[in-house]
Amino acid sequence: MLNQYTAITTKIRGMHGKLLSKEDYIEISHLNSIVEVVLYLKNKPGYSEVLKDVDESKVYRSYLEGLLNSSVYEDFNKLYHFANFKQRDFLKIYGITYEVIVLKKFLRRAFDISEIYEEISYEYLQYLSRHSHLDFEALKKTSNLEEFKEALRGSMYYQPIKLLETIEKPTLFDYETALDTFAFTTIWREKNKILSKDEQKTFEQIYGTKFDLLNIIFIYRYKKYYELPAEQISSLLIPVNYRLREQEISELLSAENIESFWRVLENTKYAKYIKDIEDGVQLENLYDTLLEEMIHSNAKKDPYSIASIYAYLHDKEEEVELLTTLVEAIHYGRGPRNIQKIIGIKE
Repeated sequence: MLNQYTAITTKIRGMHGKLLSKEDYIEISHLNSIVEVVLYLKNKPGYSEVLKDVDESKVYRSYLEGLLNSSVYEDFNKLYHFANFKQRDFLKIYGITYEVIVLKKFLRRAFDISEIYEEISYEYLQYLSRHSHLDFEALKKTSNLEEFKEALRGSMYYQPIKLLETIEKPTLFDYETALDTFAFTTIWREKNKILSKDEQKTFEQIYGTKFDLLNIIFIYRYKKYYELPAEQISSLLIPVNYRLREQEISELLSAENIESFWRVLENTKYAKYIKDIEDGVQLENLYDTLLEEMIHSNAKKDPYSIASIYAYLHDKEEEVELLTTLVEAIHYGRGPRNIQKIIGIKE
């Protein structure tokens, strides 16, 4: 394992050194405009490449967000270049999540929520197309749902979208859920073909926990805010069980109210994590915190494994999410103190 991961682990260590520091975030929080943010990031090695030809005076917020997303896939491509064949197989299934993010943006355009489309930068599609078999040129031309479906013909995403034709008037939410569920189940299924038994355990711990927590959050939301019947909620869940047994999911689904939902959860293997949780916001915070701890503990325990690849991509994605929040706050003139509070960093 050490020999297999020496090259890519060395590369990851170097890339980690290019991630932004706490001091960087504080300095950015004091900036006053998108132009200043672009100028600042141009001097940072993690963003210099994707921003080098950008005229900062012509950059608007959603365009910058698209460029920031491009930097994630730029790093993905760097890792792919250093990866051996087995590691590339892992990166290919990990990359499904990037494809689905983009597909959901095109999907919103097909539902005539056209402003979302601006977030997909040309640069991001260029990076993504290096390892994707999707026809982005056809997708860019879509303006309605039928054209969107046709652009997916021949891809693995066509069938899950096609299946929704059996539902009367499926909504945007239905289509997005179908794409997410397909991606999650595909990633889970493919792991056994490409990973060693030891790596499968790491993979299952991270993704299994992720899917369990997402299903718990989904059930909570659907019960509290939409009051959907159990059968309908069940059809929207990720069909993967890790530490949350099918019987426990069934009991969560059939809980009469939110109080009953919490009581059921207290008898699962996630009981110790939810003892002080009282609402959905805290539940979502638990999702972020627990996954963060699990990802980094695995990477620390076994640095010469897929855990190190997963941890780096997670950290880069988190960084871009933080930067996107910063850019939005600066755009609306929130001020340094408020911005630092929003992103959870203090001077």
